[in-house]
Amino acid sequence: MPLGAFVLGAAVTIITFTVAIGAIVLGPRTGALLGLVWGLYSLWHAWTAVPSIGALIFRNPIAALFPRIMVGLLIGLLYQYWVKQRPLKKQAPYLMILGGLSAFINTALVLLITWVSFSLMNTSFTGIPDTGLANWLITSIAGFNGIFEIIAGMILVPLIGMPVLSYLKRQNLI
Repeated sequence: MPLGAFVLGAAVTIITFTVAIGAIVLGPRTGALLGLVWGLYSLWHAWTAVPSIGALIFRNPIAALFPRIMVGLLIGLLYQYWVKQRPLKKQAPYLMILGGLSAFINTALVLLITWVSFSLMNTSFTGIPDTGLANWLITSIAGFNGIFEIIAGMILVPLIGMPVLSYLKRQNLI
């Protein structure tokens, strides 16, 4: 297997930021629709990919769809009511916050839904005791990967979003 086939360290899901930028540029309804498409892809991938803990989590339609839809909806609403009226040149710090928040919303909701599902269904994995499953998930996913996704969002959303917004403003499209 080539070296690129192995994940070393954190794996950042960047489609979160595509949904966030889409919600910022196109509004909360379109953001929610983009989130739905992402969620449907996650659900499809979970059922067709090699079985893993991620696939098990996203085979739950609620865990696959709801957090993704909420990323698009909430980031779009926050941009509309908190950032849009500000001058474009002063929006970059707010886009940083929205980028980090998009990763936080997704991670927090996926973990919450997963924890509730595992608690209600008393699920366990080989080698992970029932009593420590929720703590293990929160520590490993949110404590490690979630932090990297938040940082990536704080960098990528303003880095991509500001030029897109500037272009649309110059073209009188926003």
